[in-house]
Amino acid sequence: MVVTKKAKKTLKRTELMGYLTMNRKEREQAKVFEQIKLGAITQSEAATRLGISDRWVRKKIKRYYVQGDAGLVHISRGKTSSRRWNPKHEQLLAGLLQAEWHGFGPTFATEKLEEMHAIKVSSETVRKAMIRSMLWVPKQNRRKHRIRRERKPMFGIMVQLDGSPHDWFEGRSEGCTLLVFIDDATSQVLWLEFVHGESVAALMKSTKSFVEKHGIPHIFYTDHGSVFHVNLNNKEEIKKTQWEVACEELGIKIIHAHSPQAKGRVERCNQTMQDRLIKEMRLAGISSIDAANEYLRASSFIEKHNRKFAVLALQKGDAYRGHQFYDLANVFTTKETRILANDFTILYNKRIFQLHDQQKTIVRPKDEIIIKVDLADTVTLWIRKIELDFSEIKSKPLMQEIKPIEYISRKPSRNSQRWAGGFLPQESRMKPAMPAVEAV
Repeated sequence: MVVTKKAKKTLKRTELMGYLTMNRKEREQAKVFEQIKLGAITQSEAATRLGISDRWVRKKIKRYYVQGDAGLVHISRGKTSSRRWNPKHEQLLAGLLQAEWHGFGPTFATEKLEEMHAIKVSSETVRKAMIRSMLWVPKQNRRKHRIRRERKPMFGIMVQLDGSPHDWFEGRSEGCTLLVFIDDATSQVLWLEFVHGESVAALMKSTKSFVEKHGIPHIFYTDHGSVFHVNLNNKEEIKKTQWEVACEELGIKIIHAHSPQAKGRVERCNQTMQDRLIKEMRLAGISSIDAANEYLRASSFIEKHNRKFAVLALQKGDAYRGHQFYDLANVFTTKETRILANDFTILYNKRIFQLHDQQKTIVRPKDEIIIKVDLADTVTLWIRKIELDFSEIKSKPLMQEIKPIEYISRKPSRNSQRWAGGFLPQESRMKPAMPAVEAV
């Protein structure tokens, strides 16, 4: 118990005036020990009344005979605890939190104190010190009642996937998005990757890297983002995004959450990353997407995170399926359909592709051609699962220059001017035509 200077002055003043501060428990002990002193009860009976041991009664009665009621007061009252946190360490923490550790939470600051400065202290002590220094404000949120969804029983059944756009480099570079893959059964972080934005190409590339490392899960649990789900004019759930088509080709079921709380595990992981990963990259001096991804692959950040936050699954085993029987490069491609023009050309993204004369199958105008674009932006044309030969037309044919028509201004005739002015035209100087000769 820490006693302030004002409390110490009050205690000294009461001692000089002959006053003694006792709590309720000590006042009850004073009455019982007075009866022992008078011989009204025995020490064993007093121990039973007070709920303490006979040994403790014998020890306290000696102090009571010598000091009176003051002998019943706790000896440590008014003294500084020997387990009190070192004030120098508290000042060090306050200085760090106001400088390079700005934005650190109590738990993360506690871990970094032990890791970087060999200062071991509880997170609650650090939290109280941060509140005293006005560096931490406790959260007070009214939460809506929800029913907790049970975890999947085995590792690999369900993977929660989400993108977290944020200022990950704290202004040192442009903002970006972190794609997070987390296992539902164990809360293990399986894959992290920084991308410029939550686009189809970036999601395809990250999903392919995840499958290559861990295998094919049974379920992906996502939100209703435009890369995960077609939201416009799709009440029947017929339309699919390019990413959904690729996952269905691998036999992965897609479930879309209707609220952030439904996929709360990955949302909570995003908050943890925004709290911890940002500080770790700040301490490592990382200011670009490539350097951040290299840090995630080379460092032990994900392993340390999983050791601290992951839990055990209800059932032992691994439910991931192998990807050896799939051509992942072909699966994770965008596929669109175009109609072949009469001149055997295809127009796609302002690019013109000309089919060759000789093909492996019969191709006619108005046929549906499938355009595949892989992760390396390589374009291929297919029909009936057969690849077509083509070449790209780099420039459009030049149009012949058309000379503008020269208009010659002509002055209206005299009769036209008279007619416009309301006068009759002058008599024509032309001879009247000869009458036609009647046929005999």
